[in-house]
Amino acid sequence: MRIFKIVVAISTLLQGLTITIAAQAAEAVSEPDEHQNIVMIVVDDLRPVLGVYGDQKAHTPNIDALANRGVTFTHAYANVPVCGASRASMLTGLRPTKDRFWDYKAKAQDDVPGAKSLPQVLREAGYYTMAIGKIFHHSSDLADVSWSQRPQSAGMSHATALNPESEQYQKPRANNPNVFKGPWYEYANVENEAYPDGRVKEKALDALEELSKNDQPFFLSVGFIRPHLPFYAPERYYDLHPEDKFTPFFHREKPSGAPESLKGSGEIRSYHFRDYEYNSDAFHVSSQRGYYASVSYIDALVGDITKQIQALGLEKNTTLVFLSDHGFNLGEHNFWTKHNLLDTAMRIPVILAGPNIAENQKTNALIELVDIFPTVTEIASVTHAEDIAGESFVHVLENPELDHKQQIYARFKAGDAVVSHKGIFASYMTDTAARDEMFFDLVSDPHETQNVVDQSAYSTVTHALRELLNNCIEKQKCETQ
Repeated sequence: MRIFKIVVAISTLLQGLTITIAAQAAEAVSEPDEHQNIVMIVVDDLRPVLGVYGDQKAHTPNIDALANRGVTFTHAYANVPVCGASRASMLTGLRPTKDRFWDYKAKAQDDVPGAKSLPQVLREAGYYTMAIGKIFHHSSDLADVSWSQRPQSAGMSHATALNPESEQYQKPRANNPNVFKGPWYEYANVENEAYPDGRVKEKALDALEELSKNDQPFFLSVGFIRPHLPFYAPERYYDLHPEDKFTPFFHREKPSGAPESLKGSGEIRSYHFRDYEYNSDAFHVSSQRGYYASVSYIDALVGDITKQIQALGLEKNTTLVFLSDHGFNLGEHNFWTKHNLLDTAMRIPVILAGPNIAENQKTNALIELVDIFPTVTEIASVTHAEDIAGESFVHVLENPELDHKQQIYARFKAGDAVVSHKGIFASYMTDTAARDEMFFDLVSDPHETQNVVDQSAYSTVTHALRELLNNCIEKQKCETQ
C-alpha cells in the first residue's frame, strides 16, 4: 500500500509538471498575439471636418466606418499648433515650452537631447518599426534610433502640381525669388496614386503585406500631407464638393475684445491665388472647397489601408490610431491655416479602433497629443520612461463614459493656453513683459466671437484657469486633474 501511494504521488507530480510545461509552451506560442500591432495614421492640418464629428458638408465614409469600429474623441487637442513642434512633442510625450518645440523647424533630437521617441521605445521592446510619409516633420529626426529601416517618402514634393493649367499660376518665394510656388488649389483628372499621398498609401499597403508575414509585432506609422496646403487632389474629390455647398464664415473680423497678440498665419499667402482676390467671398468658398476635397481624398486612402488590414487578417491583433497634428482655421475671423491658440487651430480628430476597444462610441473625455505616447505603449504592453508628460487614456477606450483630464495645455511662441470643458484661456507675453489675455466660452460661444476674460460673470473661472496656466508656465507643473 505504501509503495502504491508513492507511485500515485509521483504520477500526480509528473502530471502537474506536464500541465505546467504545456501551459508554458502554449503561452510561448501565443506570445506574438499578446503584443498588439500598431498602425498609426497621422494626417497633416486636419480639423474634425468628418462625418463622424457631425460635419454635414464632409464626405468621409471610410474614416466614419473606422469610427464605427472604435472610439472617437470629440475633445482632443494638439499641444502646439504647428507641424514640426507638434510632432516632436507627440512622439516624445513631452510638452512644448518656451525653450523647445516652438516652431515648424523643431527637432526632438536637438530640442531634447537624449529623449526617447515612441517608436524607439517600441523598437527596443522588440517591435519592428516603420515610417512611411510624414511622421516626424524632419524625416532624419531621431531616425537611426526610432526606425527599423530608413523612413520612406512619396519620392516627390508635396506641392507637385499635375494640372498643366497650374503652370501659368506661379509665385516666387519671398526668401528666394528664383523658386516658385504654384496655385493654392488644384484638381487634375488623375488616379489617387498620381499625387504624393497616393504613393505613400501604396508603400503602406506593400509594407503591411510584408509585415503580416512575420511573427514580430510591428509599429507602422503612415503620414499623409493633405489637407495641408496646397489643396491638390484628384478631380473626383472636388466633384464631391460643389461650390454651392459652401459659404464664407459669418464672422470675418477678429473676435470682439481680442488682444493684438492674437494673430493668424501668413502661410496661405505664399501660394498663387489664380484670379481670386484674397479673402473675398469667392476666395473663402474656393478655399473651403479645396480643403474638403483634400480631406475626401485622404479618406479614400485611409479606406485602402483599413481594407488591407482586414484582407491580411490583421484585425484580431492590430490597433489602428487615427489622428492629426493640429487643427486648421478655415476663414474664421479671416484667419487661415494654424499658428494661433483658437479652438479651430488646436482641436483635432482622434479615433482608435482595435481589440479591447469599445465599438461605435464617442467620448467627451479631454485628451492631448502628449497622451498618445503612453496610450500606445500600454496597448502594446511596453513600459516607457517615467518622465514623459502624457497620461494613458486606455481606460477611456474600454469605457468611453469615463473622464480623463480636467484641462490640457497648449502653446505657440509667446502664447500659452489652458483648455477645459468650460473654454480656452490664453495668455500672451508682450514686449512690455505684461500679458494679453483672452477667454472664450466654448459652450455659449463655440465660434469664439467674443473675448469675455474681463467680464465679471467669468471672473471665478478665469482666475482658476489663470492660476493653473501660471503654474504650468513658471513651475512646469501642468496639473491635469
